[in-house]
Amino acid sequence: MPERKMKIAGWRHLLAGLALLCLAVPGPRAAEVRGRVEIDHTGLFGVDASVRQFPVSVALIPAAGQRVRRGRAKTHRIEIRDNRLWPAFMTVRKGDSVVFVNRDPVFHEIFSLSTGKALEARLDKAGASSQSSHRFRLKQPGVTHFFCRIHNKSYARIDVVDTPYVRMVEPGKPFEFTGIAPGTWTLRLASPAAETRRVRVTALTSPPLITLHLMSRGGGNGPRDTLQQSSVEGLFE
Repeated sequence: MPERKMKIAGWRHLLAGLALLCLAVPGPRAAEVRGRVEIDHTGLFGVDASVRQFPVSVALIPAAGQRVRRGRAKTHRIEIRDNRLWPAFMTVRKGDSVVFVNRDPVFHEIFSLSTGKALEARLDKAGASSQSSHRFRLKQPGVTHFFCRIHNKSYARIDVVDTPYVRMVEPGKPFEFTGIAPGTWTLRLASPAAETRRVRVTALTSPPLITLHLMSRGGGNGPRDTLQQSSVEGLFE
């Protein structure tokens, strides 16, 4: 019996030593991607304060074989006010839903144009019934354009990406993705009236802030009333 107890005690000491060794050896640390996106305006005229500052969509796309935490699908909201859709641009992940809510005292007939299945809904007047809102689930990655058959100024562009890592930021403002696996990823950058661009980046521990650029498809000047909503053709990709 004493010999058996000694063997058990020896095994306990060995296991305790292995546990301490595991704690002492650092495991792979979570990585980050940090940066900001600038919009480069072109044209014959200089950029002035009336330029519409649309948000920039930043989506981090994993490389093949990388495991990511998908999380739960989200629901986003677009309101129809003064015959316009607000916001007029957003990026969501595949499987998310978008609810269109009519705040106008008139009917709207929403329909989509995209490479996937066409979507449509007739929205009742604001507050008239439960039919004054409608939910769409977006399952197909790509760019979907929403219009109203009745009002030609009602338009929204929704980009759908197959990644849970999405940020909507103002041009020039910083963005970051933290707690991700180290290695190579792809940033998808998009903004209305500008190009859509993909950039390969490397996720590192404590990385430097990178500055990325999108080229505007228009000039640098515009009327004051475009600060709230651009024309439909300006938003089209």
